[in-house]
Amino acid sequence: MQSFNNFYFHFFQPQYRVAAAFIIAAIFNFYAIPVIIKIAKAKKLYDVPDKRKNHASAIPTLGGLGIYAAITTVSLTFINTCGMNGGGITNSLTSLPPIIAGFTIIFFIGMKDDMLNISPWKKIVAEVIALLILIVVGDVRLSGMHGMFSIGEISYLASILLSLFAGIVIINAFNLIDGIDGLAASVTMLGSIVFGSYFLATYEWEYAALSFIILGALIPFYLYNTFGHVNKIFMGDTGSLILGFVMTVLIFRFNEMNAIRSLNIHFSSAPALSFAVVIIPMFDTLRVVAVRIYRGVNPFKADRRHIHYILVDLGYNHLQSTIILMLINIAFIAFAYFFNYLGNSVLIYIMIAAAIVLTAVATLLRRRKYILIGHPDQVL
Repeated sequence: MQSFNNFYFHFFQPQYRVAAAFIIAAIFNFYAIPVIIKIAKAKKLYDVPDKRKNHASAIPTLGGLGIYAAITTVSLTFINTCGMNGGGITNSLTSLPPIIAGFTIIFFIGMKDDMLNISPWKKIVAEVIALLILIVVGDVRLSGMHGMFSIGEISYLASILLSLFAGIVIINAFNLIDGIDGLAASVTMLGSIVFGSYFLATYEWEYAALSFIILGALIPFYLYNTFGHVNKIFMGDTGSLILGFVMTVLIFRFNEMNAIRSLNIHFSSAPALSFAVVIIPMFDTLRVVAVRIYRGVNPFKADRRHIHYILVDLGYNHLQSTIILMLINIAFIAFAYFFNYLGNSVLIYIMIAAAIVLTAVATLLRRRKYILIGHPDQVL
């Protein structure tokens, strides 16, 4: 094994190793998913349709298993075993074991939820444990607000609490946005490309590899999930929780790197750019939870107030709805990138205002449609 590692390290430049990791993750999941679908069908592990859901038949729901297996296997092989170091800030991704440990806890709690439907509070407890391993043991955390709201560095305890809160919000935002085919995967793939490209440009090969391994693992799932007929599969809570966790890792690292002003590429408004990357799940989740609390409804109670359901109710299919939301997501990222000089607070205020307007327009259009057709469920 050592001779292979030496050959691999000396004859392949880091960027080629990142590309190889991406390709192998994609191949791994392309062949793993049909096997997982076969097992799910044999054991009758389905997502059964109800009045809130948009699919008409029972669909296998173990896609998160393939995503977990691909990311874990390829990451441990390419990042840890073969050594990705080649000029980045870190010589090795020493935080990889805690990342994988937290990742694994998220995987098992998601799998249990897919099979047994556990309470939201039990999921949050598991998320806290996984995040504490990531933050405290792996030291993958937000060391401060990085200038957002004029706040810089904070104490270690405050850093842990801030990182814990941010991680819980991100993980659950991805869990709640997974309501139509391809949406959660598309947001994560877009984020992996954005953050992965930055890590490549700053020679942070380990995190670049992790980003593109995530991308490689998601492309086959996206194809089966969106375009599959016989082999259609859902990621389930297992997959959506996993995506929230890995995006938390990438966001934390991206922000911490931009706290180092000596980098060749530096974004002074890194938190705002991070927010732009995940604005679809983040804003939608915060909006929906706020509306539920305002109306005296359990914030964990599922309904059709999410933006993706609004688009579907307006007559768009899953693919069209996902494309619309991804184009909006890209527009927000471009805005945060080109107007980086405005600062975090101004950028975030503008993006939130724009998101409120866009969501309000879509909601009013749906209400108007419901009134015109006499629909009994005029959800706001």
